[in-house]
Amino acid sequence: MNTITHLSFSRLKELAHSPLALRKYITGDRIETDAMKQGTLLDCLLFEPETFESRFFLIDKPDRRTKDGKAAWELAMIEAGSRLLITREDYDEAQFLNQCIRNNSTVVFNGLLNPVEGGTGFSFQVPVSFFYNGFRHKGIKDADGRDRNGTRVIWDLKRMGARSGEMLVRSQIRNNKYDLQAAIYCHEHDVNDEPIRYYIIAVDNEGYVTPFEVTKDARRKARIEWNILVKAAHRCNMEGLDAGPEFWADQNGFFYF
Repeated sequence: MNTITHLSFSRLKELAHSPLALRKYITGDRIETDAMKQGTLLDCLLFEPETFESRFFLIDKPDRRTKDGKAAWELAMIEAGSRLLITREDYDEAQFLNQCIRNNSTVVFNGLLNPVEGGTGFSFQVPVSFFYNGFRHKGIKDADGRDRNGTRVIWDLKRMGARSGEMLVRSQIRNNKYDLQAAIYCHEHDVNDEPIRYYIIAVDNEGYVTPFEVTKDARRKARIEWNILVKAAHRCNMEGLDAGPEFWADQNGFFYF
């Protein structure tokens, strides 16, 4: 039986679907999509550009329908070693989005990409780890620091595909439970009643940037779901991770519509 040893936003999000989804996530029985790879690349270019060469191997996209193209791709995979193989096309797209975010007026005005200097600025890709309701919670905050006014801020980059603008991004925040992620990352500040702002900087494939703030009130509401999920995780450690979505249904196994 798989045991839940710790929790994270990603694990809690899978558990919100079903214990079986969480088991597949924990055991690695999932496919890394192109969107996930592109997200990793954009994170690198935006937050840790100095690590690009050690993490990625860049090639011109070969035509893998041909014998020569297949051979070129296989050779590139060998040369890449442990690095992630990306095409120049993917790199150019990520660089375009990188520049769109860096040049966005809200990002610039608030100094969200400024490094730490003189009491303001941000640290990037910051680990978070704390114990809550029986589980160690872990994660990586994209950015943690102080804006140009000295206000304490945590913010996270979200790539939104074809979605931009207030209405579409708001729906994605709800659907993807990003308010839950905000509650987790702001936990140690919120429980001590310390002022903290949490921003989501959303970018779509066209380069449109839509900034959102997840308020303390929204984080407080998300904590209700967080506590329910933690309770479910304890139950799963007793019963196992075999149940599908019916885990969340009524006692007779049905949802009601």
